[in-house]
Order: sequence, then C-alpha cells, then structure tokens
Amino acid sequence: MKGKGKICRIDDWDKPEAVKCKSWSHQERLCDLKEKVSFHKKGDIYYISQFTRSKTGTSFSEIKQSEELASFFAERACEFLHRFIVGGCEGWCIVTTPRRRHYEGFHFSTSICTKIAGAVKIPFYENAIQCLTKDRLNPEFFLLRPIKEKKIIVYDDILTTGSTLLATYELLRDREQLLFLIGINNN
Repeated sequence: MKGKGKICRIDDWDKPEAVKCKSWSHQERLCDLKEKVSFHKKGDIYYISQFTRSKTGTSFSEIKQSEELASFFAERACEFLHRFIVGGCEGWCIVTTPRRRHYEGFHFSTSICTKIAGAVKIPFYENAIQCLTKDRLNPEFFLLRPIKEKKIIVYDDILTTGSTLLATYELLRDREQLLFLIGINNN
C-alpha cells in the first residue's frame, strides 16, 4: 500500500508512546522571520504581507506571545509604511482585527498597532471592531467605536483562510482607502 502511510491501531490512539498517523498529526506552523513583503489578492481585496510561513523557524504560538517579536514586526511595518504611504500618514488611522481568543493580557496585534501608531503618529482605535460570534470561517464583525478617519490601516497578525480579512472589509468598505497589512501570510 504505497503512499498510505502507517496504519494506526484504534486501541493505540490514547497511548502517548503510540506512533500516530502523519496525516492526522498537528504540525506546528513556523516562520523564519525573514521579511518577504508580498502583494496578494483574496476575492476583491488586495493585501500586503510582511512574512510568510516557512518550514523552519519560530512557531506561530511563540511569536504571538513575544513582546520582543511584536516590536520587530512593528519596526518592519513602520519601515514599509514610511516608504509606501503616498503623501505621508496624515488622515490615516490603524485598527486591528478583533480579538477572538485573547481577551485579557498580552495581545500581539494590539502591541504591534500601538507601536506603529506611536512611530508614524496616527490614531490607533483599540478594540474598535468586535466579533460577536465564535465562528472562525464566517465571522460577524461590528464597529464598536466611531472612526473619523477615512483612510484605515487594518492590521492582522496571521492570515490563514482570509475570512477575517473579508469580514473586516465588509464592515469598513465605505472608507476612502483601506490598507490591509498582514504580519504572516499562512496561505
């Protein structure tokens, strides 16, 4: 049976020393932290990613818990914004996609947005968008605070399916300009 992998006995599944089927094992997603700025399209939306998933490097879970790496991501984002925002950042603001797991304590995207806002001198609307459902594939987002700026940078730390991106776009589509900046493209 070539290409079928190992056969897993059902009575061995709960044993820690048992060898699990490779196709069912959870592989940690990694990023080598080598900047690869890329332009992407998802449906009718264009977005820019700073980094991409890799075969080696730091795990996403480690990245999302590190204040030091939040500073690193923010510095890279600021360099990008200073080079590519035409006419400077006047009239822009930044928001992050909603917290859906980490409601208390350190939040990677919030830390990055706070640093970006301070460095490029734009308002950061923390927790401006909320997700009221736990559905990860079809989230429903709501605007909790009025955002006066017509140009918005939307920051999301990791893009996997693009559902967060699409839901955020639907919520903010009436704006003059939307710039979607993604930390790690996991597609």
